[in-house]
Amino acid sequence: MTFDFSGKTAIVTGAASGIGRAIAIGLAKAGAHVVASDVHVDNLLQLKQELMNEQVCIDIQACDVSEQQEVQDMFSHPALAKGLDILIHSAGITFAKHVTETSINEYRSLIETNLSGTFYCLQHAVSRMKEHGASGSIIVVSSINAHRPLPDQAVYSSTKAAIESLAQSLAVEVAPWGIRVNCLAPGAVNTPLLRDAMPPAAELSKKSPGTPIPIGYMGEPEDMVGTAMFLASPLSSYMTGASLVVDGGLLLQR
Repeated sequence: MTFDFSGKTAIVTGAASGIGRAIAIGLAKAGAHVVASDVHVDNLLQLKQELMNEQVCIDIQACDVSEQQEVQDMFSHPALAKGLDILIHSAGITFAKHVTETSINEYRSLIETNLSGTFYCLQHAVSRMKEHGASGSIIVVSSINAHRPLPDQAVYSSTKAAIESLAQSLAVEVAPWGIRVNCLAPGAVNTPLLRDAMPPAAELSKKSPGTPIPIGYMGEPEDMVGTAMFLASPLSSYMTGASLVVDGGLLLQR
């Protein structure tokens, strides 16, 4: 199936790597005017150059989503002058550590980036969408940890459960304006975030023998793109407040 987002404007957070990067590429190649944001500006510049080589244009914006002012600046980008149609909020951090060994600074970092950062982005996205009287689609990248937490992931799992609750509550509030809010909950996906946080999990490469993932291999960021684009498109026009698990069946094994 081919998606066409011509004439649509999208912001993708966490676009410098992993799932956010793959979705930003997918939307841009499907015709959307994409503002790709992240704290890792060098990676954003590399992404922009790679797409330029394919004659695909995107804008980039440095943004630490845990900083309210930076989020406000991102949503003031000139590309949004005529409105915002799509937000893909993929920015987030994680690490594996027992709850009793998690420092207060680590706890605050997870809360401020994953939960507060989501709140800031959703708040500004809704304001932008309502400003121009247009409907819109907001997709929050969550995690299967929101549905069934893993050991040594207590704080991270709680932030993901919280952002799913936030997205569901917001979905009810903004439905009268034609704005939809849904979550995409990936399982084990081969991203820098996973490899850094849980090196053993990253060994579950494509077609790894004995993998606990029923479909037979760990996902790649590109495996999340179709679901994100479906949620952003009119094909999902009667969906809001949903959380779509895309995990190769991993939750069934836990």
